Amino acid sequence: MGFKRITPSMEREMEQLIQAGCDKEYQYYDRDIAFLYSMIPGGGQWYTGEKDKAWLYLLSSPLIVPYIVSFQDAQNSVDYYNFRYTAKFCKSKYKMAKKTSELKSSRKKKYSSKSPKYKRKR
Repeated sequence: MGFKRITPSMEREMEQLIQAGCDKEYQYYDRDIAFLYSMIPGGGQWYTGEKDKAWLYLLSSPLIVPYIVSFQDAQNSVDYYNFRYTAKFCKSKYKMAKKTSELKSSRKKKYSSKSPKYKRKR
């Protein structure tokens, strides 16, 4: 139930995907909505689907420190899930493009290697 953070290995993976042609960041969750939900202790965590953590923040809401920490945690979770979603989307897009190019090249080889069954007489 720790904090979600973008790790250096995730950043390296994203750099490789960017070099391969993935240039857009996709947003699965919105930071502003997570912030607004965080006005209710644990609301930002409910928004991102971390229900156990949300209950923890809700039950400890009389203490001010967990309430403040829940805001930053919700923002970190949104960044983490958006980053993961972008990486997953780019990987699938890259694999699809690779398969398509391999399919096209195999078709070209297939049609160029075939000789006609009937030769024309000249």
